[in-house]
Amino acid sequence: MLGSAGLAAMLGCGARQPLTSSKPPAPTVSRVLPLARVIVLETSGPAPSDTSVTFTAGEPRTIVLRHGPPENIVFARLTFSAAAFADTGQTVKVDVHPRPGVYGIDLTTSHPLREKGATLVFEYSRFFSAPARARQVYGSDVAFERALAIGRLLPDAHIELLPPSRPAADNLGGELPAPGSYLVAAPQ
Repeated sequence: MLGSAGLAAMLGCGARQPLTSSKPPAPTVSRVLPLARVIVLETSGPAPSDTSVTFTAGEPRTIVLRHGPPENIVFARLTFSAAAFADTGQTVKVDVHPRPGVYGIDLTTSHPLREKGATLVFEYSRFFSAPARARQVYGSDVAFERALAIGRLLPDAHIELLPPSRPAADNLGGELPAPGSYLVAAPQ
């Protein structure tokens, strides 16, 4: 009797079913939208300082931007691969200017950036601040957060939303196609 009960229990368990998610897959291509048709992620934390870094092309480099005191927590990480710049051995100057009140930066480099040579990751676990419009459009902060991407500002008031990556919880990343201005935003 005990053996029959054990056999019945094992047969009833069956194989595990794959997990399904109601979350739509992340876009794999860039999308260009009018700037007026996106909602930009705001930050409530102390602003990071402007940063200038000089290094030798051909060596990997990570620049970490931090919110101001007293927290000094990470705002963004900008990583350049060893192949980010064509002129290996030359000195490269990178200037990063955080945009006030939002998750965004203005990036300039003294040499052209190669395709897939740099990545940008914003970390927003502490100072995430969804605008009221985001709650109206998405219904919750969580739904808004899932729709976010890093966008490159384009001429004539447009933004190119780059394919997002999520290297960790409350982190949003993307490959940078060129120096320029970047914002964390979601379509309306």
